[in-house]
Amino acid sequence: MIKIHNNTGYNTGVIELADVAYTFSIESSDSLQGMQAAFSGNWETEPQTGGGYRIVPFGPDNNLPAMLRDILDQNNLAEGLLSRKRGLVWGNGPELYQKVYEEGRPTRKWIYDSKVNDWLKSWNAEEYLRRCLVDYFHTEVVTSKIFRSRGGRVPGLNNSITHLEHVNCNDARLQWPADGNGIIVADWENQKFDNLQYYPILDRLNPLKYAVAGHFSNMYSFSRKFYGVPAYFGALNWIRRASAIPRILENLTNNSLSIKWHIISPASYWTKHRERIEKQCAEKGTKFTETMLEDYKDEVFKKLGAVLAGEKNVGKYFTSESFYSEFGVGKESLEKWEIIPIDQKVKEYVDAQVAVSNKADSATTSGIGLHPSLSNIMVDGKLASGSEQLYALKIFLATEVTIPESIVFDAVNQALSINFPEKNLQLGFYHAIVMTEDQVSPSNRLKNAV
Repeated sequence: MIKIHNNTGYNTGVIELADVAYTFSIESSDSLQGMQAAFSGNWETEPQTGGGYRIVPFGPDNNLPAMLRDILDQNNLAEGLLSRKRGLVWGNGPELYQKVYEEGRPTRKWIYDSKVNDWLKSWNAEEYLRRCLVDYFHTEVVTSKIFRSRGGRVPGLNNSITHLEHVNCNDARLQWPADGNGIIVADWENQKFDNLQYYPILDRLNPLKYAVAGHFSNMYSFSRKFYGVPAYFGALNWIRRASAIPRILENLTNNSLSIKWHIISPASYWTKHRERIEKQCAEKGTKFTETMLEDYKDEVFKKLGAVLAGEKNVGKYFTSESFYSEFGVGKESLEKWEIIPIDQKVKEYVDAQVAVSNKADSATTSGIGLHPSLSNIMVDGKLASGSEQLYALKIFLATEVTIPESIVFDAVNQALSINFPEKNLQLGFYHAIVMTEDQVSPSNRLKNAV
C-alpha cells in the first residue's frame, strides 16, 4: 500500500509507506530564476541609498562580495585554486626595485633600502599587501585608506604618508559619481550604518590634500563602468554545481527516498485476519472498522521492514496484494508472499554525478585561470610531469603577474613616490628563477637535499 499526499498551493508533500512517512519539497522556478538573475545584467545603472549616501551598487543587490564568498566557501576546489594562484603571484614576496633598461630592454634592479624598509615595516606593509592580493583574486577590486601626517598642508612641515590600511571589499562602495568622488565604508551586507565612514578619493595631482584619502583600483571588466567582475564569474554556475554534488551523494546515502523492495502479499492472508479480527470484535461486543485491519498491516510490515532495513533506515519498500484469478492463472502461483528487490541503478546515477563533477572541476579550473599542471589536478588519470609544471610556471609568471601586481601595489607605490621621490623606488613581487634539475649542480640538486 502506498499513499501520496500533497498540500495544494505549496510545493511540499508526504509519501506514506506502511507506517513510515517521508516529506519532500520542490524548489519553485521563481527562486531558481532569481538565482540565475543574480549572475547576469548590469547592476551599476541606478544608485542605491544607505546611511544618507547614494552609492554605486556592487552586485544586483549590492552584495556581490558576500555572494561570491558564500559560493566559494562551499566548493572544495575553488578556494584552493585561488590560494595556489595567490602563492604563485606572491612568489618570494614584495621587494623594492628600480626600473632600468639593459640593451634597450626594461628590467628590474632589486634594491635594499633600510630607510624605506623601516617605513614599510612600521605599518606592516606585508600584511596589508596580502589582504589586497586576496581581495584582488576574489573580486579584482582593491580598496585602501591612505593616511597623511598631522602636518597637513602647513608650509614648512615635513608632510608625508604615514601608512596605508586595507579596506575589506565587502564594506567599501564607490560614491555615486553625480554626488562626488569618494568611498563609503559601512556594513553593507547587513545594512548597518552605525560606523559609516566617508573618504574622498586620493587626488593624484595633490596627494596630500586630505588627512585620510580613499584609494580604489580594479581590473576593468568589459562593458562595466565601475567595479567589474572577477575572471571566474562565468564559471559560477559550474562552481555551484560542483559544490552541490557531494550533498546530492550524501543525501542519496542517508536519506534516499528510493523504494528498494516490492513486497507482494496474498490477499487471502489479509482476508483471514479480517475474519479473525471481526470474530474478536463480536466476542467483545465492539464494532469492527477497517482501521483495525490497517493497523495490523502496519504492524506486520513494520517488522518486515526492520528485517529489510540496513544502515540508517534504507529499508524502504512498496507493498501490493496478489489475488486469486478465475481466468486461467493458477491459485498456487498467487497465494504466496514475495519480496522482490528493485534495481535502482544507483551505480549509473553515481557515475553520472561523478562525470558531472569532473566536468565542473575542469570548468572551475579554467574559469579561475590556472593551468592544471599548477593546480595538482589529475588530467586523464595522471599528474603533470615536472617539465610540464615548469613550462606552465614560466608561462604563468610571464603572463599572469604583471596586471595583478600593478593593481595591488598601486596605492603603496604612489605613497613611495610621495615620501621618497628622489629614490625612484617601487614595490613588486620577486620570483626566484626556477631551473630544471639538470641545470643545477649535482651537489645542490633536490634529490640530494632530502
